Amino acid sequence: MTSVMEQPSLLADVKEFVDLHRPHGELHAKASEPTPNGYRLEVACSCRVVFERWVFPDDAAIDMALLARWN
Repeated sequence: MTSVMEQPSLLADVKEFVDLHRPHGELHAKASEPTPNGYRLEVACSCRVVFERWVFPDDAAIDMALLARWN
């Protein structure tokens, strides 16, 4: 069984994408309207690579808790 800390984190994945693509220029992010099942997150780079993720409510709650701990 994999623990929560071993699972990939949305925040870690977004940070990795931003770190890799920030040198290419401006990044554009958008999110769909939230639904009971979550929301779709997209971050687009000027090099035409797009980070896309469906964010489930439980995943968002875990990432927000981790973010709060980091600050």
